[in-house]
Amino acid sequence: MFRRSLNILIAMPDRAVESMLEAVPSHDRFSHAFTTQASALDAGLSRFSIIILDLSYQSPANLRLIDQQRDPSTLMVACCSGSDFNSFAPHLHRFDAIWPKPLDAEQIQESFASLLQRIKQREEAQLNKTYLDTLIDSLPELIWFKDARGAHLKVNESFCRTVGKSKAQIEGRGHYYIWDIEPDEYADGEYICLESEEIVLEKKETCLFDETVKCSGEMRKFKTYKSPVFDTDGSVIGTVGFAHDATDLQNLMVELNILLEGLPFAVMVTDKHRVITNVNQKFVDIFAHNRDDMIGSSVIDLFEITKNNDGQREWTLNEEDGQILLQAKDKIFKLHDEKLMDVFGNCTGQIYLFLDITHEHRERTRLQVDANTDFLTKLNNRRCLQTYLQEKPIASDTALILVDLDNFKEVNDRFGHDEGDRVLIAFARLLKQMYPSEHIFRLGGDEFAILLPSISDPNALNACVAQLLAAFDRHIAQNFVHTNIAASVGVGTAALSAHTFADLFKKADSSLYQVKRSKKAA
Repeated sequence: MFRRSLNILIAMPDRAVESMLEAVPSHDRFSHAFTTQASALDAGLSRFSIIILDLSYQSPANLRLIDQQRDPSTLMVACCSGSDFNSFAPHLHRFDAIWPKPLDAEQIQESFASLLQRIKQREEAQLNKTYLDTLIDSLPELIWFKDARGAHLKVNESFCRTVGKSKAQIEGRGHYYIWDIEPDEYADGEYICLESEEIVLEKKETCLFDETVKCSGEMRKFKTYKSPVFDTDGSVIGTVGFAHDATDLQNLMVELNILLEGLPFAVMVTDKHRVITNVNQKFVDIFAHNRDDMIGSSVIDLFEITKNNDGQREWTLNEEDGQILLQAKDKIFKLHDEKLMDVFGNCTGQIYLFLDITHEHRERTRLQVDANTDFLTKLNNRRCLQTYLQEKPIASDTALILVDLDNFKEVNDRFGHDEGDRVLIAFARLLKQMYPSEHIFRLGGDEFAILLPSISDPNALNACVAQLLAAFDRHIAQNFVHTNIAASVGVGTAALSAHTFADLFKKADSSLYQVKRSKKAA
């Protein structure tokens, strides 16, 4: 907290006035000390805050010298009689107070207290000015105060550096001079500085503007806060402005957008609340929504809008092998997200990358299908059956039918493998007509399997086998009568003893062996 010690000179031959003034207390944070001596010119006048002169002991010449030697802020008090008043009338304008003789203690004490109060107010005003100047000059942003006519009353050092002018050159001047711009250029450009001042004066509230200014021949972008300044009666007497140069930040945003647009995949950026803050054009093309409609919306809302403008593409989010996939009928994207961290390690948002894996996913799916599909008949193969039963445990009402084609080797030997292939293809086609495709398997060679997942009635199972054999005789044996082809069927059920695929297969294989053995015995 500041403190002030005031030196007071009493130029009189006695200490009577000092005795009267000692009764006047100092103000808080202020103190004062008296120096009483007959001559004022020998006292070093520049160090005194108040000089009290008895004009009876002074001459106009001395008064002029005293006026020259004192500090301009020093207050002057004249103690004078009627005759002194007449003699010094042309010089009384130099004094801040006149104490008539004979001196009245109460009156001069009151006047002295008023002078101390005046100094206190002056010192505090100067200190407040110092506070204000120090504050605004220490800020990197531009700060200015204007009157209602638009003349600049006060600016900070950042403002001066930006416009290349001193405070003395700026204060009292208007916009065109300060920014070195002609009215015609202002009218033809994107400038709104003057108009924004009018808006603030009219609204009488703080407003935020994006303003373009020309500094040293180059254009700059500013985020500008402007507020009205009110007089004691509530009227607006001017404005105060605070401008942050956002040019570099906006250039950085431009560079970021160039980077986002240059990436070979769709990108979405969100804040920590998962509100979309930016997307690139590839992202817009995927969803076929207006960019402005997406910015500011939540990620959840975006994914809930599953159809694009033509109403054809529907998106679903799925998880596959630990990856999040965004899938439509014609497109598949893998989502990769990374947290955006600030310098303190706090998450400020997310960036999502949408990697188009349509071709890779389809190729992988094709390879998986090929790995589980018999090449000739297009039925599921033995590997697929094992996978199926591993993923879906055997229930007690599960049955497995094994079919083996009799005399198939002779078909290959007598008529060639092409004919044998035609028999296999024809039988596969028949099975597809009778059973769901996911339940039919070619185990290899001329051996096939049919899985019946829900059949607990033995009579129904026997009827199913009979129906299969009848269909084989009607559609295969009769169409390939020259081959003497036939079918043997073995059945295994999971009831009681079969708890695993191996158990079920073993029962069906044993049943098939018995059937084929009985045919040979006959």
